[in-house]
Amino acid sequence: MKKPLVTILTPTFNRAHTLPRVFESLQNQTFKDFEWLVIDDGSTDETKKIVEEFIQKANFKIRYYYQENQHKFLTFFRGIDLAEGQYFSPLDSDDALPADSMKILVNTWQKITEDQNIVFVCTLCEDQFGNIVGDYFPETPLICSIFDMRYKYKIKGDKWGMGKTDIYKKMKLNFENLTGKGFIPEGVFQFQFDKLGLHYCINEVTRIYFRDKEDEHSLANQFYDKRNAFGLAENYKAFLNTYSSKLWTNPVPILRNLGGYLKFSATDGRTFRKTVSELESFPLKILVTLLYPVSKLI
Repeated sequence: MKKPLVTILTPTFNRAHTLPRVFESLQNQTFKDFEWLVIDDGSTDETKKIVEEFIQKANFKIRYYYQENQHKFLTFFRGIDLAEGQYFSPLDSDDALPADSMKILVNTWQKITEDQNIVFVCTLCEDQFGNIVGDYFPETPLICSIFDMRYKYKIKGDKWGMGKTDIYKKMKLNFENLTGKGFIPEGVFQFQFDKLGLHYCINEVTRIYFRDKEDEHSLANQFYDKRNAFGLAENYKAFLNTYSSKLWTNPVPILRNLGGYLKFSATDGRTFRKTVSELESFPLKILVTLLYPVSKLI
């Protein structure tokens, strides 16, 4: 059987109440050469039943997998392993797509040449009221790194898009170290995009971000909770190990992230030796050595 060109992955946990709008938006896509990979991360609601109903009436391929709860980060990379598509888009279980989203993303990818070294097509998001989330790109297309997107162009707000599945598979992660540690921010892997290539950014809306303020499962207001100390320390460490060479040209973001790394490493109970040894840059190791005693007092 012919494999789909695109895999859309939705990790889900007790979102039976929001999955129908994800499904309907996929059912309405004008481009159909995709599969929807749903990984149920230990739900106790009617998620399985609802997805089985989707399978019966879908005009596209759906694959459903159940697993004991592992949290979104590990579930995401299980999805990478299972993906059959050449291209890959993660789609949250409470979002939706405009009808032309897949068409826009695939058409954009097909215009990109290998020598441009693109790893991700990045697009705009809007909320359910039609408001753009965050900033437009200053030009379209804008070809840049994630670092420059944030610190040179100062672009804020959620963005979305489509990458190549094999690029995700090139990312180096210690899954054994990350297993059973709770919430892990996506930056732990996303920063690695900048080691592998560039983002191709266009001012097209391809994702509808629903602002479900009352959803008890939202991490929006719990991101910096001390219960997430391990994952946050890993996130800051990933940033520093990716961008340490920018210490001299962009010292402010490096030092801010160094402060975050020290804070959450301490909250996580990491020793001085571990805190220093996990940084790859010698100048950052020196800075941590100098600042570590101060961080213990904060």
